[in-house]
Amino acid sequence: MRIAFFAPHKPIDHPLPSGDLIIGRTLHDFLKAQDHKMMIASRFRLRHITGKPLKWPALYLEFRRALNRVKKFNPDLWLTYHSYYKSPDLFGPYISATLGIPYVIYQGVFATKYRRKFKTWPGYMINKNALLNADHVFANKAVDFQNLSRIILPEKLSHTSPGIDTSIFSYCRQSADRIRDKYNLHDKKVILSAAMLREDVKAESISDLIDAFKPVVEEIPEARLIIAGDGEARSRLQKSASYKVGDKIIFLGRIERQEMYKYYSSADFFAYPGINEAFGMVYLEAQCCGLPVLAYSTRGPQEAVAHGETGLLSPQGDIAGLSRNMLKLLKDKDLRERMSKAAPQRIKKNFDLNDNLRCVNIKLEEIISRRDR
Repeated sequence: MRIAFFAPHKPIDHPLPSGDLIIGRTLHDFLKAQDHKMMIASRFRLRHITGKPLKWPALYLEFRRALNRVKKFNPDLWLTYHSYYKSPDLFGPYISATLGIPYVIYQGVFATKYRRKFKTWPGYMINKNALLNADHVFANKAVDFQNLSRIILPEKLSHTSPGIDTSIFSYCRQSADRIRDKYNLHDKKVILSAAMLREDVKAESISDLIDAFKPVVEEIPEARLIIAGDGEARSRLQKSASYKVGDKIIFLGRIERQEMYKYYSSADFFAYPGINEAFGMVYLEAQCCGLPVLAYSTRGPQEAVAHGETGLLSPQGDIAGLSRNMLKLLKDKDLRERMSKAAPQRIKKNFDLNDNLRCVNIKLEEIISRRDR
């Protein structure tokens, strides 16, 4: 199969890491590993394009280039990763129609609330047009599947959960000992967090976590919070942490994803509040390494974490509740061990990347076969 691949929000080889980027990259790489010929149709970013008229001439020129590029490649199918109101797919529907090939969206998102605002209405309408013109749409979150089912026929809509390579994220005792040696953590209770430290809900989540940790360390002085990640908010958050809890919080800086299993292995549990988190790949990674998870009960954590089974969730903004859950896990070794055992089992059952993407591959082959018939 020859597939023209397009990620309108952010190219999959973009240097800035994110959960969405990881999902898109793993989708592309998985399909390529199945011996499909993959071509990046365009690297042009369509994020907020409807509100940037100065970029429209460049957008038109790139559309023409992408059309010629894809014509030469002669694909069997166009696959767009992640189209929604902020980054609606302006290329896929038209190029697919011009070439007479199936048009498919993976991680389609639809919400009618964006039609009510003048600023978001254009992106909403363009995205809706792309969804309605798709031969098939994959939703990888339960709420997106529910919303999409209002406008997409059942036979054109599939729910496939995001996943991780479970062979990469597993507990490693040797790595745990090395990390604990490096940061003098052997006699400590260790809570790990990980996030991009940018000035938005990511930094807000870490700020809430620091506030929740303050009463915890007052009661359990040997507790330590280590935070992996970097960004423009790091300096501010470090100063805040130092002022509130002294040297009880360690900022690790950016850790490459393939190295994160070592840090998960060194911790007693994982905590990241996840304000407005759409899903959160770190929750899957942490659980796969045997860590219970603490988070807010927002949309993403609710889907990634089984409350009471593999982690504890509390209402968004309830910092006292976050503190209580930290103390509960720090004090209750039996609870930690039960969750630590259940977490990787649940991930391997529901969020195994290879199992989930095999279903996507089968559906794409069915679409091509149906077109050929």
